[in-house]
Amino acid sequence: MERELATTNRQTSSRPVILTRSGPLDIVIPYKTHKLTQAALECAISLGQGLDIRFRLIHVHVVPYALPLDRPDVCPDHLKDSLRRIAKKCTAPISPELVFARDWETGFRRTLRPHSVVLIPIRKGWWRSHDKRMAERIRRHGHQVIWMEYE
Repeated sequence: MERELATTNRQTSSRPVILTRSGPLDIVIPYKTHKLTQAALECAISLGQGLDIRFRLIHVHVVPYALPLDRPDVCPDHLKDSLRRIAKKCTAPISPELVFARDWETGFRRTLRPHSVVLIPIRKGWWRSHDKRMAERIRRHGHQVIWMEYE
C-alpha cells in the first residue's frame, strides 16, 4: 500500500512536495537538545496520525581528534539512556541510534539512507542559522528536509 504525505518546503517554495513510499515512512530526527527533540517528536506524531510512520532518532556525538572514536569523552551508556528516555515517552515506533563522529554533519549524513526524510528542529529566528544552512546542504545530497521552528 502506498502512503502519501504532503509537506511544504518553506525554504525554496510554497508548493507541496508529495512523497510516495510503499510500506512505512521513515522519518529521521536528529537529536539537538532534549527540549527541541521532544517538541519535534510531539509535532511530527500529531501531524502523522493515521499514517504508517516510524521514527529514527539519531544522536551524533562529536569526539575530539585527540581521542580515539571508540573511546569518547563521555560514557556511551549515559547517552544511550537519555535517548531511551525520549523513546519511552514517544507513542509512535521509534529507534534511537547513537553515532560517534569527528564532524556532526558528516556523521549524521552517513546514517541516512538514500532519499531520506529528515525533520530538523530549529530554534526560531529571522537570521539564516547554522542549522538552516545545514538543512540546505543535506537537501543538496538528495534528501527531503523539513524543519520545524521552535522558541
